[in-house]
Amino acid sequence: MTRSLTLPYLFIMLAVSYLGGTLLFRELSVESVERIFMVLDARVVKGHEANWFFPVVTPILFLVLIIFCSRFTYSRFLPLLIAAVKCVLFGVSSAYLLAQGLKMYEYAIWWFPFQLLICFSFLLFASIVTPPFFMKTVGKAERNDRALVVLIVFVVILLIVENLLFFLLIH
Repeated sequence: MTRSLTLPYLFIMLAVSYLGGTLLFRELSVESVERIFMVLDARVVKGHEANWFFPVVTPILFLVLIIFCSRFTYSRFLPLLIAAVKCVLFGVSSAYLLAQGLKMYEYAIWWFPFQLLICFSFLLFASIVTPPFFMKTVGKAERNDRALVVLIVFVVILLIVENLLFFLLIH
């Protein structure tokens, strides 16, 4: 029964974080949003003038940070929080892109589906590394490392396809 709660729990976290990000965009100045995304994903601000390196490295750094925080007892709450922050940034960047006049078909083909899948993958990755409170096991049950490897490969493939789509097809 508790395993069936995982996906709705993660989808609710994704939806609340995304909506929180869109509401946060309304409270932030455009300059502060641009400064944030010049560091995290310059494609949001600069478009094609951005370097391809940071949009690939930033999600990988999020994954490394999730793994690092899951290794210590006192920071075991942080992986889901880090994944939720990634989802909030997804909401802020989506609101920024739409407010700055990104064409709807570019948003619908490039930004939204790929970022949605990447954010959900991060939440799923974080929930495997440090399970939520309702999935805690009693005893010496070990986590499924094969699922972690599959998720990492899935995120890397998503990043490659997203960047190819952005830099080669969307003008």
